[in-house]
Amino acid sequence: VRDLRCFIVVYETRGFARAAKALNLSQSSVSARILKIEREFNGPLFVRLHRSIVPTAKGERAYRYAKDVVGRLDEGAKRLRDSEAA
Repeated sequence: VRDLRCFIVVYETRGFARAAKALNLSQSSVSARILKIEREFNGPLFVRLHRSIVPTAKGERAYRYAKDVVGRLDEGAKRLRDSEAA
């Protein structure tokens, strides 16, 4: 889940350095997480440019799935916390 959250931030900020700053991680850690996901998904999720990145078609699809999965997990966790408080 942490890797998916990292991927989402990289996608939304369009940069590894910007994502690293937002996540309070090193840029190399963010890059390693993205490379791990790319290996699992059998292909690049981003085209690396000089100072930015652009998602590939696979990256676009992965983003939609990642947002859905993470959103469902967050919603489930919230409902469980709320039910314990009641």
